[in-house]
Amino acid sequence: MPKRSGSIKRKSGLILSPELQEAFAHFLECHPPKQFSRNLRNMVVEVISSQQGDHPIYLNTFLLSMEMFFEVLDMAEDEMATSKN
Repeated sequence: MPKRSGSIKRKSGLILSPELQEAFAHFLECHPPKQFSRNLRNMVVEVISSQQGDHPIYLNTFLLSMEMFFEVLDMAEDEMATSKN
């Protein structure tokens, strides 16, 4: 995976330091993003499905956050596949 120089800054003002970029890249190399994403999705669905009764109030916000995270993992896998070609 090609290394990027400097930090990444988004409109939200969040900055990914080079160290954090490197740590995330290493994680993605060790744990294929789509496989990790599928396993995490399955785990979340199983845990939520096994809950009896009412769901916690924060659950909808959590699920939206997880959905966005899964999309990021899918994008990472696609970019990694493209960079290998």
